[in-house]
Amino acid sequence: MNRLQYFTAMAALVAIAVPFYAPAQDNAAGAHGPRKVVRKISEDIITEGNTFSIPAGNHRVIVEVVSDDIIRVGASPSMQVLKFRDSRLASLKPQPVKVSTTVSPEQFTASTPKVTVVVDRLTGKVSFTDSNGKPLLAESDPLDNTDGRHSVSFGLKKSENIYGAGERGHASRLNGSSLTFYNRPNYGYGAGDSRISQTGISIPYVASDAGYGILFDDSSPATLNVGETLTFDSEGEYPLSYYFINGNGTLEGATSGYTALTGRQDLPPVWTLGYITSKYGYHNREEALGAVDSLKTRGYPLDGIVFDLYWYGTETDMGRLEWDKKQFPDHRSMLDSLRRMGVNTVLIHQPYINKKGAIDNYNLLAGKGLLTKDADGKVNDVTTWVGEAGMFDMANPATREWLWERLSPLTAEGVAGWWGDLGEPEVHPLSIVHADGETASAYHNYYGNEWSKTIYEGLRRDFPDQRPMLMMRGGTAGLQRYSVFPWTGDVARSWEGLQAQVPLMLSSGLSGLGYMGSDVGGFAVNPENPTNEELYARWLEMGVFSPVLRTHAQLAPEPYHYPGISTLTLDYIRMRYQWFPYNYTLAYENAAKGWPLARPLNFHGDNPGEKYADLADEYLWGREVLVAPVMKAGATSREVLFPQGEWVSWWNPREHYSGGNSYTVAAPLERLPLFVKTGSFIPQYEEYIENLGKYNPQKLTIVYFPGSEESGYTLFDDNRLSPTSLADGQYRLTRFSATPGADSVAIDVRSEGGVYPGMPAWREFTLQVPALKRAPRSVTLSDDSPMKEAASPVEIGKNGWSYDPSSGTLSVKFQWDYEPLTVNITY
Repeated sequence: MNRLQYFTAMAALVAIAVPFYAPAQDNAAGAHGPRKVVRKISEDIITEGNTFSIPAGNHRVIVEVVSDDIIRVGASPSMQVLKFRDSRLASLKPQPVKVSTTVSPEQFTASTPKVTVVVDRLTGKVSFTDSNGKPLLAESDPLDNTDGRHSVSFGLKKSENIYGAGERGHASRLNGSSLTFYNRPNYGYGAGDSRISQTGISIPYVASDAGYGILFDDSSPATLNVGETLTFDSEGEYPLSYYFINGNGTLEGATSGYTALTGRQDLPPVWTLGYITSKYGYHNREEALGAVDSLKTRGYPLDGIVFDLYWYGTETDMGRLEWDKKQFPDHRSMLDSLRRMGVNTVLIHQPYINKKGAIDNYNLLAGKGLLTKDADGKVNDVTTWVGEAGMFDMANPATREWLWERLSPLTAEGVAGWWGDLGEPEVHPLSIVHADGETASAYHNYYGNEWSKTIYEGLRRDFPDQRPMLMMRGGTAGLQRYSVFPWTGDVARSWEGLQAQVPLMLSSGLSGLGYMGSDVGGFAVNPENPTNEELYARWLEMGVFSPVLRTHAQLAPEPYHYPGISTLTLDYIRMRYQWFPYNYTLAYENAAKGWPLARPLNFHGDNPGEKYADLADEYLWGREVLVAPVMKAGATSREVLFPQGEWVSWWNPREHYSGGNSYTVAAPLERLPLFVKTGSFIPQYEEYIENLGKYNPQKLTIVYFPGSEESGYTLFDDNRLSPTSLADGQYRLTRFSATPGADSVAIDVRSEGGVYPGMPAWREFTLQVPALKRAPRSVTLSDDSPMKEAASPVEIGKNGWSYDPSSGTLSVKFQWDYEPLTVNITY
């Protein structure tokens, strides 16, 4: 490159750079930090900050270092200099990173402390290695943005397994799959249905158990083929780029990196971790309050109720967005009654404004230009399952403002959450051109994100003390940062419907959606077999160990419709509340680290190998618990593959299972196969409560399952109300650790963190150690002062212990004031 060519290139970069997707943001000082200095590091390589434009073959490769572990890669269709625009999928801005570079005629490298990116200047191919030079990923066909193509291929190792891509139910891993990225609903689906490889939330992100992830920065329609190579082809209009995420060897690391890049979900409203009842639908006040009363009089705890479309009238009133005065003549008093009972209300709304029952809103919106239009600027109506309608144009800021102005006063009346249904969008004619100029096809997958963002930002602005809750079933990468609690759509009430739920939940969790739930019990009813107590029981058992426990169906969703299993349903729903302190800690891990609540067995990297790679019927609940739902009619046992380590049955800790092996375990109808890794601490809340608003963290039971190695567990708590407790440092982490000896174990309790509003001045823990072979010889506290033995747990005083020889359970009760403390147990 001669001097004239160089200054021409410089001018292109700073003055007329061609952006990816849309005009780049102004980078004057203050827009995104200090002004970046454009310079060259060789005769033909141009750099601006940590972004590098490298001639390679007959085009330019653009490399941007986002963080120590995240690299963005783009390619120009020619030697023209391109400049990245801000991604609408990724939310992380480039971080200050120390980058070292090397340049030769053959290659360019840029290295952070964690990862090195290498650009082959002869072929244009890009590859990545870790800090030790170990190969992580390499393009087999370079990123190609020429002649209307937007594609890239990567070579895969034979041993690696690919996951993610959003909500996918056809398999737990994606190897051998050909996937379409275009959101769609699948009514009445089940396992074995080919439709469920393409569902309501398409996320152009994949993760490898080799320990990396790739986010393709394009929400347009696309395909992904996973074979010996991984090939992504986008139908988007603009040049494709992607983010490489170094997961440092595990799916855990890749998931943390991906959620750092695209945004992590806030701590949830606590009530979303309780039991929520829902139905298609509660037609009036009497029916809704009657369902709540029926649950409460039978002793079921309850935290939420979801109102389907009848809150605004009938099906053809879709888009009215106001309570029906005949069916709910005094909705405010109903909301107040529910709130005083600790029951939170969620209301449905949709993207459509029916031209019959909501004609006033339709005419108003059409007159203001807020509905979707065609290429000629005329309102482009849609045909929904309830008739002709207009459609909210979420690409129009004025539409979003109008919608929130309707939802905000409804929220102020006592609505705790919003359900956005049909959000794929279910009907989205290709003749639509959105307000931002995008076609319906190009905007389709992103529609749910914009809709969710509208509500989330409105809630945070107008109700700053309220944790947002949105139920959504459509969107793409980054959806989780809008506090979304998605569900797997209108699943069939069938065994096949239940069998599809583990892959759907796990693939979503590995795509950032840590709170994917299902319509527990099955939504779409078979008229020839409308109810099935065994199926309901097994679905509920799994639902208790799912991110959201919400029963929902066209018919008989509530547990009291199944009197033959009433003891089972009551016990399991109450069990959900007993596990709240453990589940809330999982919510903290999701907010702080991006980890899903439900995880594949190879998530943490300690269960490598083919046999753990494709399990569709068991999963980890956190790190310590293995869940193996029964999903076959009539089954009273099942085979379970155990992760590495030693495991015991939750129901009988004297049952031991060695990791790496499969066992046939008993599973009578009332028993969910549930296992705990030895060395684990599982916090429990033993007191019965009607709802989680009555939870009191002052008294907890901590169950320690003895192991042969040192182990630990961290319990999270805050005031369970503040949306900003993590950012404000107003939370507490309590660390339990066990150091076993030949005939003893020392249990240390330590605490760190800030003081939060309402934090107990002291706490009372009951430490339970089950399945001991004999009573301990002594139990002492930190100062070696002996603790008094009692005849039974109920007789233990302020500090003391008892032993139950029938179960081998030691119970140690002690008060704790947050100062370091050790319980020494000698057998």
